[in-house]
Amino acid sequence: MKILMWMAGNFDRRTPSEHLLVAIVQALYTEGHTVHIIQKSTGGPLPKLPKRLVELGVTTDCVPCQLASKGNFVARYLVELQYVWKCRKLIKKYRNYEAIFNQSSTVAGFMAFVAKHIMPKARLTYNIQDIFPENAAYIGSIKGIIYRILSAEQQYAYRHADQLITISEDMRELLIEKGADPKKIQVIYNWSYSDNPYCYEEVYSKKIAEYLPMNTFNVVYAGNIGTMQNVDIVVATAKLMQNESDIHFHIFGDGIYKERLQRKAERINNVSFWPMQPSDLAPSIYSMADVNIIPLAPNIYRTALPSKTATCIACQKPIIFCFGAESLFLKSIQEIGCFFECNTPLEIQKAILEIKNKKKNVKVVANFSPFSRTKNSKEYAQIITGVKNENCSCL
Repeated sequence: MKILMWMAGNFDRRTPSEHLLVAIVQALYTEGHTVHIIQKSTGGPLPKLPKRLVELGVTTDCVPCQLASKGNFVARYLVELQYVWKCRKLIKKYRNYEAIFNQSSTVAGFMAFVAKHIMPKARLTYNIQDIFPENAAYIGSIKGIIYRILSAEQQYAYRHADQLITISEDMRELLIEKGADPKKIQVIYNWSYSDNPYCYEEVYSKKIAEYLPMNTFNVVYAGNIGTMQNVDIVVATAKLMQNESDIHFHIFGDGIYKERLQRKAERINNVSFWPMQPSDLAPSIYSMADVNIIPLAPNIYRTALPSKTATCIACQKPIIFCFGAESLFLKSIQEIGCFFECNTPLEIQKAILEIKNKKKNVKVVANFSPFSRTKNSKEYAQIITGVKNENCSCL
């Protein structure tokens, strides 16, 4: 089967989804299919396709696109619309393809309209990594008539896709609330870089050791520092724990709120800010930490699941989730490993001290299979094609 993967993003810059997309394409080729990719070209420093995809024989069209400021929603939305418009003629070249795969986009409805108009018989799978515009509405950046228009556009994509794949039970419930057909929705967790969680144990990096000293109990947040992440709660907890001289908080990453947080933490002596690190160092960061914190702004757990979750679990270090007590995802992974559900700085402080004083077993992974790269990428391949191959041995 010929698959058209119409990306909303690009491979010429590092993204949290790169390893997911590569694994999906590999699984498709293992089952005997071929893939052509339409993607943006943003002038990034990386090749237009990762080496592993080139070796498979994957082909691609790259559409030149400008980069808009992350803080300028209107400019970003217009860039996305221009990209969809430019892709129309390209897609006509592949109208004989039998399936289309789209990933999350602020203009998913327009992408679905173009795809179904040009390729009405092709099976369209929409992979929802984050739910827009609900994520923006929850933090108050979009409301009123603008929210209703953008929401209606996304609902068009939900209705016209043949299959929807999302990444948590919470997101599935929200999609159903927004009118998506429950029969279309499949939950498949994102995965890390390997099926074997034990390969992440003590992944030592000399570079990361410069940030995380061995003689200190290191509490780590790593990722984007923006409106969807509640990194303020990490700084607030550090302020509470300034008298714990052997505990230090580390914040790795960049984003539109980093400078504000740094100003807020100027007089807090037990918190440090570090640059965003390359994705291949992520296992080292999470493994060399004594505890990892994954916070989200209120209700954002309903619209997204941080991409680092699987890798943090694989590293077998304790995790403090600041999602919300109602999270169906947290309830579903009770037996996965050692984690704490905290929603206030006082709760986080208590959890950190419990972990540090070894009052709870901090290294238990009962079942990593929900985050299996091989199993989950194979499920993607079978949903995209509508073909189930029980004899497949995926890459």
